[in-house]
Amino acid sequence: MSEQEKTRIAIVGAGIAGLVLAIGLNEFDKDRRYVIDIYENAPELSEIGAGIMMYPKTLHILEEIGVAETLIPCFDHPPDEIPRVIFEARKADHKPHGKKIMDIIQNGGSLPVHRADLQRSLMTHMPTSDSPTPCTLHLSMCLNDYEDSPTGPVTLHFTNGETRTCDILIGADGIKSTIRKLFLSRLPNPEKYERSMDPVWAGTYAYRGLVSMDELAKVYPGHRLLGLTSSLYISKNKYSVVYPVSGGRGVNIVATTFDKSKENTVREGPWVVQSTEEEFAKDFAGWEDEFQALIKCTKKPMKWALHNLEPFDIFAKGRVFLIGDSAHGMVPHLGAGAGTGVDDSYVLAALLTHSSVPLAPSVKDIESIVDVYNTIRVPRGSGMLKASVDQGHLYYFEGKEFDNYKEGDDVPWDLVLKTGVGIQDNWSWTPSDPRIERRKAEALLEEKQNPRAML
Repeated sequence: MSEQEKTRIAIVGAGIAGLVLAIGLNEFDKDRRYVIDIYENAPELSEIGAGIMMYPKTLHILEEIGVAETLIPCFDHPPDEIPRVIFEARKADHKPHGKKIMDIIQNGGSLPVHRADLQRSLMTHMPTSDSPTPCTLHLSMCLNDYEDSPTGPVTLHFTNGETRTCDILIGADGIKSTIRKLFLSRLPNPEKYERSMDPVWAGTYAYRGLVSMDELAKVYPGHRLLGLTSSLYISKNKYSVVYPVSGGRGVNIVATTFDKSKENTVREGPWVVQSTEEEFAKDFAGWEDEFQALIKCTKKPMKWALHNLEPFDIFAKGRVFLIGDSAHGMVPHLGAGAGTGVDDSYVLAALLTHSSVPLAPSVKDIESIVDVYNTIRVPRGSGMLKASVDQGHLYYFEGKEFDNYKEGDDVPWDLVLKTGVGIQDNWSWTPSDPRIERRKAEALLEEKQNPRAML
């Protein structure tokens, strides 16, 4: 096939989900039926961000698309399937020195990684115009509208006045997605999705920062993080996750405060501002000494207003698909946002390149892919969004049994242990095999494409 005859896929957004989709298509597209254009609003792909949690499920996908080998040196231990501690959970406000609740254990544990290391690895493997599945990156391209025709191409309109066309449009443009708003507003019943068009404030602020492991050793020589032990500190309406990144050379810290009365509200103002060590320390005064040492080492914390989406029940229609945060932007309480976006990209890449899909997919072929993608990914993506909120409520000791307690109170230990078990159970998905979901999706697609063969 000539390049002009191939199906053109436009991915709007060069974040983790968008890059994984491009890499996956290049890896799985043995028939070389696609040409990819990635449109990114930013003027360059910079390596930014702090740490993210990765789990065996996500690593299996990255292995399958050929990315994992460049990431493994960035982990603090070699990947395996043995039971490992994800976090040591502690009640940080227990007097006088905090108290261990339990070790949160799952097969394979967790693989914390600096976001910049992951992004660098993905950029290294991103297909180019010379790849078997050609891919071109277009920077400083901010989409503000699209026109989806049932039979013709999708027309993309950008704020610089340019227009482009594609056969399939992928919205990977994040939690503030323009494509999601347009997509939902053009459904037959847009009023149903009004609360999902824009993110809502989770009633939560998060201090974020990176700490040098060498600096921490000087400030607090016996700190448990020096042994590469990831920690989860919890108390009423506050929690923090702290874990090593960059091969154990640094520590990522996320510390949150929660106001139940502000959950799912609209908040004015910027999402991210520069904070100070003093403000950070004031919000977590009374927590154990080892956490105070982490605050002391966090010189320039950033303060984030955490947002999430109201879940909705459709991620694709016509020639338009939503992946990643544009479909299910979530709070970080399970460390699952990036991984859930990788899952979307993996399944969609497998569907688009499946052998039952002809070299030039028809409208009916794309409809089949849309149906299967919605069937498989909507329950999982929206489910993870909800589970992340629920996990935060466990961290914050939300619930009637805790209504009479405040930060610093001596909570009955059986209630604390029950909460710890609930927290651990909510990570039971982390070692699961992503190929199971892929095979289910492919079987559904085969049934739609070849209904007689399934009789």
